[in-house]
Order: sequence, then C-alpha cells, then structure tokens
Amino acid sequence: MTGLSTGDGSSAKGAEDPFHYDYETVRKGGLIFAGLAFVVGLLILLSKRFRCGGNKRHRQVNEDEL
Repeated sequence: MTGLSTGDGSSAKGAEDPFHYDYETVRKGGLIFAGLAFVVGLLILLSKRFRCGGNKRHRQVNEDEL
C-alpha cells in the first residue's frame, strides 16, 4: 500500500488533471450568450409583431356584410 501515495500530495496518474477547465473561455462564452439573450429579449418586448395580449384591433363589420 505504500506505492499508492507519492508523499508530496500529487496524484499517482501524473500532473495532468482530466477535469481542467479554461474558465476564461467559459466566462467569455457565458457573457456573450447573456448579451445575446438580453438583446433578443429586448427585441421581442419592443417589437409590434409579438404582442402579448395588448390592444387587439378587430375589424369593424357592417350589417350589410353579414
């Protein structure tokens, strides 16, 4: 059992960590995604094409057309 630990606290597999993430790239990607989601949300809110139950215009129908 003495061969399992190296004594200096490092792993027996070597210096490479298989779960190493590039946090700078993940952070930049998250900021870009958040910015795009924010802009798309503003476009949907300010667009007149996507109305959420606002004043709906109904066409006036005359009695002659019935």
